[in-house]
Amino acid sequence: MPHWHQDERTVVVLAGTYYFAYGEQWDESKLKAYPPGTFLTEPPKTAHFNWAKDGEVILQVTGYGPTSAVSIPQSR
Repeated sequence: MPHWHQDERTVVVLAGTYYFAYGEQWDESKLKAYPPGTFLTEPPKTAHFNWAKDGEVILQVTGYGPTSAVSIPQSR
């Protein structure tokens, strides 16, 4: 589900296909597929959502604390 972190993060896709999008509302149509070797950034306090819909995904996530994950309530 959509969420944000107070710190900036970098993500490297090591294996599998990682699906990622920015936004405050879950919208599967916005997800973009990222294959192994992809480098992404998650700016601080920027809403985003992700999915490993094709199976296992291995990521390397780097950030500087303190950290948190703040969930964004979804409208129905």
